[in-house]
Amino acid sequence: MRTSKLEDLNLPLFPITQVGSFPKPDYVKSAVGRLNLESRRATEEFVRFQEEIGIDVLVDGEFYRGDMATDYARALDLPLADWTRSYDNRFWKKGIVDRPLERASEIQTEQFRYAQSLTKRPIKAMLTGPTTLADWNFDKYYKDREKLVFAWAEIVREEAEGLEKAGARIIQIDEPAIGERISEVHDGLFQEGLRRVTEGLKAYTITHVCYGDFSLFYESLKDLPIDQIDIELSNNLDLGLKKSKMLQLIKEDPLTNYRDVAVGIIDVRPPYRVESLDIIIRRIENAIEIFGQNIWVKPDCGFRTTKDIEKASEKLIVLTRGVSRAREKVLDR
Repeated sequence: MRTSKLEDLNLPLFPITQVGSFPKPDYVKSAVGRLNLESRRATEEFVRFQEEIGIDVLVDGEFYRGDMATDYARALDLPLADWTRSYDNRFWKKGIVDRPLERASEIQTEQFRYAQSLTKRPIKAMLTGPTTLADWNFDKYYKDREKLVFAWAEIVREEAEGLEKAGARIIQIDEPAIGERISEVHDGLFQEGLRRVTEGLKAYTITHVCYGDFSLFYESLKDLPIDQIDIELSNNLDLGLKKSKMLQLIKEDPLTNYRDVAVGIIDVRPPYRVESLDIIIRRIENAIEIFGQNIWVKPDCGFRTTKDIEKASEKLIVLTRGVSRAREKVLDR
């Protein structure tokens, strides 16, 4: 496993982590990508909560975040378009790339420094990946997809280097747009953009992918230029090996033969109730059957769309209880 980069952290069996976001408390009135008194308070409260329930690798909750693409546009002082619909009733303001992309100042390093100052446990630093930034901002300057992706990759790379200097041991590059750009996975543009971000970094690197049919590009996941693949799988784990094509592909040739894997065990979508402990244990056992024991465990995605703090908190608590039971079963054998 590539967790050799993290040996001195002494992570337990089935390390528990999260993807990033958490519902904002009512007192957080402004979120435009920068810390303020409100987001600092929310970050501290959330870090303490994660410590209390037993999360091993923490996140900051992204209470400062407006949107994972818009915040980058604001940081680069790009003009913003009017509201754009993403799905359902979710909207965000896309940036407009109207000139060469240049990083004039830190984008997310201050947020990492603050969160890490609150705990001795490792904080996972989060970045938005170049393919997602290229997809979720308009392009009026490059007018060439490859040049656009590589320009964003340079911005993200500079930010990753800044995070390393700030002490980040674990850096996650979020790429939810991968499901919208499967052709770029097949032709290698996605991988090359990611490589330009991660190559030569000393930090343990992660790519989070979600809301796509991963069976369409499963073979390509094995060679991504990162240490860990963080993947949404709770629904597939409920389907089981007989019904899930994705699980069949993984069972035949497990991703853990090639990369570390963090398995999504919790469904974060708003209509879903809090899972029972039995459901969580069954999903973890199904994941172990498919991947083996060398897995991390986490929710499918961030909790931003859940919006309900109480429900999100309960989901994390039952997740940690399920992992505790799984650890006991393995150690008792």
